[in-house]
Amino acid sequence: MISFLEFAVFILFCLYVFKESISYGIYEFKNENKFGGVFVVVFSLFSIILSIVAVCIS
Repeated sequence: MISFLEFAVFILFCLYVFKESISYGIYEFKNENKFGGVFVVVFSLFSIILSIVAVCIS
């Protein structure tokens, strides 16, 4: 079982990673790589959601 502080730090880290991946996805989308930009954003969204669910379950 993890404490609330560890969970809060994990959530903050996930939000930071999501922000970085969104900005990279927008960069790729604007530079003629529309599929790559959308794929980066969708993949990061699913991976962050699944990692939070996995931490909540354990």
